[in-house]
Amino acid sequence: MRQLSFNNNKKVRGIHRRLRSLRKWASDFSGLFPADLTIADRYYNYKIPVLRNFVEGKQATRAVQVECAQLLINACTKLMQSKPENAKSFRVVATICIPDMFTSEVCIYTDEEYFQIKIQPRTNNDGKTVLLHGRSLANEWGLVLPDGVKELGVSLTYQGYDDPDDWYVSEHWQFGEVL
Repeated sequence: MRQLSFNNNKKVRGIHRRLRSLRKWASDFSGLFPADLTIADRYYNYKIPVLRNFVEGKQATRAVQVECAQLLINACTKLMQSKPENAKSFRVVATICIPDMFTSEVCIYTDEEYFQIKIQPRTNNDGKTVLLHGRSLANEWGLVLPDGVKELGVSLTYQGYDDPDDWYVSEHWQFGEVL
């Protein structure tokens, strides 16, 4: 279950139980590919089902973040393996966002053009997107990438809503059918 928490100082309880639940969620993707997706849908996603404080903020630990990232990659792999013939052109991708890991998800891109827009470097008034060449979150965090799973990192810089001098930087790491 995804839940927001407005008290970032509150200790997250039941870490082992929550990780066990997340492991079950990731393993349940075998044969779960949505049958009714079309190119017109462009995009379908499964958000990581955890508490916000579990993966980001003062109470989140790197060990928990690493395990959550690995489980997202595992779920993505299971979806890739369960793709039917009529969906072979669709891309299945696990997106791991840093530092805002609560927004991480497993995505199915049914429209290739829409996927390319998400990863293309661009500059405009709102900010820029830069591909992260030479870095690997998998190497930095010790993530295991199954056969057929590729990695692509994108750094996003965009302006805050309230203050024009406030800029926000986020890394979005794509794992799966990204190349």
